[in-house]
Amino acid sequence: MNAPGARKCPVAAGVLLALALATVAAPLAAEATFRIVVDSVTESRSREASNEAAGRLTLMPKLEGEGLEEAKAFRIRVTAAEDDTGRSLLPEEPELPPWAEDGTAEGLWIHLASPARSAATVTVAGTVELWLPKRDPSRKSPTKKSTVSVPFEMKGVPLP
Repeated sequence: MNAPGARKCPVAAGVLLALALATVAAPLAAEATFRIVVDSVTESRSREASNEAAGRLTLMPKLEGEGLEEAKAFRIRVTAAEDDTGRSLLPEEPELPPWAEDGTAEGLWIHLASPARSAATVTVAGTVELWLPKRDPSRKSPTKKSTVSVPFEMKGVPLP
């Protein structure tokens, strides 16, 4: 359920990422390709009791394509986000995103500050991390050896 004042907008923005899985550790595949598809964007704005404006922009992406079946979990880390007016949308205190066991899970949602009211699009950059347990089978949780990070940039994601 969306918060009061939230708007939902389906988005067909996709970003292709070439993922070279060949590393010093036993290579799983020579190359895999997947993409981030932003299914929808939700924006909510409100006023606090102190009359300060508060708001949040949430992008709900999913991962699709080849090479994802070997990953047990996924995580998206955002390093830059701004609207088309140049306003930074990164939270003041970014939280470490959780690992999601599904490429479409709520754990992959990207939570940002509200864009300017005049903004029409946002650009988001960061990394998609994949946990590939076969790279470090002796461990039951992600390690540097078993995690692959792939940079991404989504330009011109339309706002609701």
